[in-house]
Amino acid sequence: MKRALLSVLLLAVACSSGSTPQPGPQDAGSTEDSGTDSGSDDAGGTEDSGTDGGSDDAGSTEDAGTADAGDDAGTTGDAGTDAGSGNDAGTDAGTADAGTCAAPAEQPGTDLATRLNTPRRLAVDATDVYISESHSLNPQQPTPGEGQVLKLSRSGGTATPFATGFRAPDAIAVDATSVYVLDLDGLWRVDKATGKRGDLPIDTTLNNVTVGGTEVLPATLSGRDVLVVATGTRWLIRVDTDGSNRQALYTSPSGGQVRSARVVGPDVWFLVAGGTLPGIYRVPLDGNTASARYFATATQVTSLEVTPTHFLLTEGGGGTGRVLKQPRDGGTAEVLATGLQGPLFPVELGGTVYFKDSRAGSTDFLRSVRTCAPGTSDPVGPSGTGPGGLIVDGNTLLYTSQESGTGGAVGRVP
Repeated sequence: MKRALLSVLLLAVACSSGSTPQPGPQDAGSTEDSGTDSGSDDAGGTEDSGTDGGSDDAGSTEDAGTADAGDDAGTTGDAGTDAGSGNDAGTDAGTADAGTCAAPAEQPGTDLATRLNTPRRLAVDATDVYISESHSLNPQQPTPGEGQVLKLSRSGGTATPFATGFRAPDAIAVDATSVYVLDLDGLWRVDKATGKRGDLPIDTTLNNVTVGGTEVLPATLSGRDVLVVATGTRWLIRVDTDGSNRQALYTSPSGGQVRSARVVGPDVWFLVAGGTLPGIYRVPLDGNTASARYFATATQVTSLEVTPTHFLLTEGGGGTGRVLKQPRDGGTAEVLATGLQGPLFPVELGGTVYFKDSRAGSTDFLRSVRTCAPGTSDPVGPSGTGPGGLIVDGNTLLYTSQESGTGGAVGRVP
């Protein structure tokens, strides 16, 4: 009897120890913390910019984005080609890193020219880089001045004087035969082969260069070589490269400043800051129809870049400056960077937005937007004084450090 009872007990224990374990609960904490929430919080933070930037003018902007995307497809919009990859990069980074988003490693940059006195703007052609070196921004300096345009071979070497006698050269441009320089005395045309300029500017009225924000853009209209000039004052001007056929494409009401411009297909996009009618504008290059105002809420804009899908804008300063990304077909602008002293010259390269900021002797003068955390920007690496100029040259950024005396420089990244 005892042996039979023991056998029953042993059989019961054996059955219990051989049963299949039940699965435990899911680790809910690990899935909720994996970056999904942090990403959505960041996204909400970036929606506060431009605040309904295109809502007032939504109807007028519909043809801007649709028509112009095709116009840009074959142009030099370095950024436009990579814009999609930039957005993907931000999405993937947040997913892969479970919400972490580290600052990119700084790049030291390479000096191309040093010991310059107030280098401002840049232009490039197939063989050379041209640099406007002001020496002084005093509008009362004598004529001829000490300002000059330097020429630097893209293959390396030393920057040498190309054209001299300017008073405060700012925006410059280059075409197959000439270099065009906007100076205190007006708009000059310089022979590319000899470095000689005419006895007089091709337009003496375009001379408000010490305030910055100017632009000179080569274009072609009905077989003629023309220049579009954002004057930094009330006018957007188109003039033939020999100084003839001058036309005001836009005249702002009193107090407005035409700052920054881009030729996109048959149109010119430009900014108007201040005055009673600020905003982003578009006007046909031929001037046959009036300009149209877009995104009237862009009231403090200072510079502009155009991609096939977006406007890149800078605004404000004094610690509250921002960089914005405004869809061309309307909608709300995205805040790319905040807390800036005086941002200018936004450009896009490889899906990343770069810009200059008003800083002295600091790596903060050249910054990039952190693609995985819009609203955040980081120093690119080189140290210098901003704003100066910034352009995209193929897969490279070219920049100036606008230091006076002998502290100015031109460099590139990478």
